[in-house]
Amino acid sequence: MPVFDSDKDFLEIFENKLKPSHESDPKPLSKNNLINKHGVPVLDAQPQNESHSGDDEKEDFETLLNEYYKSQTSNPLKIKKPDPVPLKKRLKRYPPVEVELDLHGFRAIEAQVKVESFIQTCKHQGFFTIRIIVGKGLHSDEGPVLPDVVEDAIQKMKSRDLVIWHEWDRKKKSKSGALIVYLKQFDQFD
Repeated sequence: MPVFDSDKDFLEIFENKLKPSHESDPKPLSKNNLINKHGVPVLDAQPQNESHSGDDEKEDFETLLNEYYKSQTSNPLKIKKPDPVPLKKRLKRYPPVEVELDLHGFRAIEAQVKVESFIQTCKHQGFFTIRIIVGKGLHSDEGPVLPDVVEDAIQKMKSRDLVIWHEWDRKKKSKSGALIVYLKQFDQFD
């Protein structure tokens, strides 16, 4: 809708629009001054009556494509393997203790066999966090034997890649009578 001054009468403008004016004869369209239906000059117009063959464009496209591929260096994509998740972050994701093994009353060799069997069984059953209660050795005549034996057995299991980490329940071996063991269930994060 055109914008009018407040002084002009709408009726006059519409009447003038309806009257044919001979002043504005359309200019003959040439190749250089084509105008579209909105009155905007067209810059790159191809005349409608000229026949256009797609062979030229196809050949041009093929040559351009070939030139592009030749200019590209053969640099295959190098997919960087993501960095492994740090151990502390992995251990935070582990659930609390799921299963316990109490070794009170066992002798050293019995405890070692029991621990190895228990860890392998828990790994196959899909447990992540286990607790092994060894006791503090307060009722033993020779002192605490099981903590050292069980810790050595867990170290062997760690070297066989069954255990990720182990720690004493109260962070100190002398104050604690139990070990928390984190089993390795997923190889993809290493």
